[in-house]
Amino acid sequence: MSVWKLVLAEIRVRPWSFAIATLVIGVATAAVIAGPLLLDAYTRQTDQAVARLEQETQQELAALDKQTKRIMRDLGINLRIVHRDTKLGGLYTEFKAVDFPEAYIDRLAQAPQIQTIVHVIATLQEKIKWHNRTALLVGMRPVLTASQKNEEKPHMVKPVEPGTVILGYELAGDTKAGDVVEILGKRFRVASVRPQSGTLEDVQLVMDLHEAQELVGKPGRIHQILALNCKCKGNRISRIRRELESVLPDTKVTEHLSRATAREKQRDAVEKSRRKQIARLKEERRRTEAAQATLLGILLPLAVAFSAAIVGLLSWLNVRERRSEVGILRALGKGGGTIAWLFLGKSLLVGTVGGILGCAGGYLVANQLIASAEAATFAELAWDNTLALLAMLGAPFVACMAAYLPTLSALTQDPAAILSS
Repeated sequence: MSVWKLVLAEIRVRPWSFAIATLVIGVATAAVIAGPLLLDAYTRQTDQAVARLEQETQQELAALDKQTKRIMRDLGINLRIVHRDTKLGGLYTEFKAVDFPEAYIDRLAQAPQIQTIVHVIATLQEKIKWHNRTALLVGMRPVLTASQKNEEKPHMVKPVEPGTVILGYELAGDTKAGDVVEILGKRFRVASVRPQSGTLEDVQLVMDLHEAQELVGKPGRIHQILALNCKCKGNRISRIRRELESVLPDTKVTEHLSRATAREKQRDAVEKSRRKQIARLKEERRRTEAAQATLLGILLPLAVAFSAAIVGLLSWLNVRERRSEVGILRALGKGGGTIAWLFLGKSLLVGTVGGILGCAGGYLVANQLIASAEAATFAELAWDNTLALLAMLGAPFVACMAAYLPTLSALTQDPAAILSS
């Protein structure tokens, strides 16, 4: 009778021993399969969540940029460019400034090196008496810069049509849009009346720049250029001044700091908040992966060691129960190789069957756990051929190694002593 027939015959005689050993190896193999599969599914799901959050962050920041541009449009300009000889104290209190050529604004708008200044507006302002009240006559001409034209961006300020005027709230009185008013001897149609703002705009008469120049006798002259600066990190005003000096060297620029930083702070606040969310998610993933890896690093070796111990114990009991059989085989002239295969062959069969069942069971268990978990916890289970191959090869190896010492004990027994006992 061949060794394998003896192995199969022994399994039929002692099925429970074979079943228990196979079950133990199968459970250990299932743990080896299920643990890494679950960890991989969790990692992929977290990576997808981080990628989605980063994409949403970029989309939200892009939308926020558009929103802040509208906010800045409503806030108004934040840069004031005047002649270098202008006394800013006099400009703010008496509205007096040294005028300079209107051509400066065209030079500024067309200069390719100007990248930080957009939405430029040439203005002329004169304090006048109108209806026995002090009013500020403002002529304006909005001009697109070269960078805006390249990006096809509209100007945030609409020009005032010639022949019309925009009245401040305090100056309007009972006058309404569509009425005709006279300013310094010339008639204008009221384009609109500004709502009350509590600022200097309430006492302004805003009209086309060229008509204002004609009224005050300053053709081709302006007092200041108003503008909006782009969002740039670092010392914004220093960069703006460097660009301005190369185009309009006899001017100087001041910045309305609160307005200049409003857009940047709003965008940065949202970006910081979203980055914190991403960092928190990544940190949570790192901690969870570390905890799972540690758990697997402890449980998997314990499962393998426990299964090896059970298989080794069952093999040892099997050797004791079959002492007489071993003695007979040795007396019949069977060599050590036959005796070794009698026990190791059974362990090999135990490991092979247990490994196959464990791989299938591990996949089913992992799939069931993923199905019962929250949808956002795990990605779809991905089968790992390499892991399965290692588990199926490792299970017979562990079973044979567990049976090695009991088998060695069987080989060292004296058949004469066994048969005489």
